[in-house]
Amino acid sequence: MKIKRILAFLAGMLIAISAVWITNQPEQVSASVFQKTAVPKKFCGTWYRYWGNGKVKPFKITRTEINLDGCADGKGGVYKYTKRAYNAKSGSSHLLIKTKGNRMWICSPHGQTSAAYVTGDRKKLYVVVDTWVDTYFKSKSAARKNYKADRSMSRRNQLSKLVWGN
Repeated sequence: MKIKRILAFLAGMLIAISAVWITNQPEQVSASVFQKTAVPKKFCGTWYRYWGNGKVKPFKITRTEINLDGCADGKGGVYKYTKRAYNAKSGSSHLLIKTKGNRMWICSPHGQTSAAYVTGDRKKLYVVVDTWVDTYFKSKSAARKNYKADRSMSRRNQLSKLVWGN
């Protein structure tokens, strides 16, 4: 009789421990949630932004990385934006992008969404982070010369509508 009680107690303990172990396992994201993609060629290259006091800062966009002011660091790779990828639990090193024409939407899982718009002549890149539009230029001299052009509030509203596609 004692042996049956001991075996029943041990079986109960084994079930309880395995249930706790299973529920405490970290959630892993399936690899199929994130689909690698490449940044379109029209957005790639070195873009320059005026930084004040005559200084111009370079920002690079490659086929696999996006490094822009205000956007999450894209060193973890660029992936296709899907609802499942956006809602997935993962580190912030992933950047999700979705492109259509001259527009590109950039976000990290559970993060804020930024939008980018490249002009037809590929000389200006407008990026909206929150509600502010940042203008990047293909050349340093253009960044130094033209940084004041898009500063007015009425122009900011026009650019925001242009970038978001409203």
